[in-house]
Amino acid sequence: MKRFSLILCTINRDQVVREYFESLVRQQDPPSFEVILIDQNKDDRLLPIVADFENRFPIRRYTATPGLSHARNVGLNYAEGEIIAFPDDDCTYPETLLKSVSDYLSAEHIDGVSTLVTDPHGRLSAGFMYRSSRRISSRNVWNCGVSISIFVKRQAIGDIRFDESLGVGSGTVYGSGEETDFLLNLLKERKLLDFCPDIVVNHPVFFGPWTVKRGYLYGNGMGRVLRKHHYTVFRGFYSVLLQCIRALMALGTLNFPRMNFHLAMAYGRLVGYFRKYP
Repeated sequence: MKRFSLILCTINRDQVVREYFESLVRQQDPPSFEVILIDQNKDDRLLPIVADFENRFPIRRYTATPGLSHARNVGLNYAEGEIIAFPDDDCTYPETLLKSVSDYLSAEHIDGVSTLVTDPHGRLSAGFMYRSSRRISSRNVWNCGVSISIFVKRQAIGDIRFDESLGVGSGTVYGSGEETDFLLNLLKERKLLDFCPDIVVNHPVFFGPWTVKRGYLYGNGMGRVLRKHHYTVFRGFYSVLLQCIRALMALGTLNFPRMNFHLAMAYGRLVGYFRKYP
């Protein structure tokens, strides 16, 4: 059995997939791992890349219809490793990442760990606000994990899956929140998850485009998850207020596209929270 199953879902990209694979080749003293490649492309653009790397580490390629949560669920159904990860196709792993995660999760009582996410220059990814280790809870989960930072023991996941009505490509207005929903479902099953900022995954920092549509869809996703997991109305309004503050900050720098993005996200969170669920 492999130590890791790395479920990589991708569409309309190729060079960044190659760069991710190259970061796997550079791993120092890595535990055993396999890549579960969920190919959502309509063409065979990834086949040459798979051919270049399949002799370096195991790659199992499966096709799936578009939809990130759906694709990850397909990957979960095929994964055989002890630890499951969900890398983005444009992230990379520092050279000691897999060994560090494996060592951390050697503690039997810990079911999963979330890492810090920065770009290669150390700039923090949006959503992370902690620089110290802590146990993940329903209170801090929003600031402790995104999909690419999550490493969870397969035994702990069991039958838990991503909500396919959430996330990019879902076909709904809920354009985000699937990874937080996934973590909250793990917490409901009393799984112990840690946030460890000493371990880092690299991913480009988002600098735009700050479109109103993107903000609205992202906001709807968070609102939906807040309602689904029975967060109070006050928590919902607090999340809206944060986006309004960020809109004012953007206005202060005359960044009007970003201001509109945050206003759209604030409105989306309201809509997502108060729309009837399920």
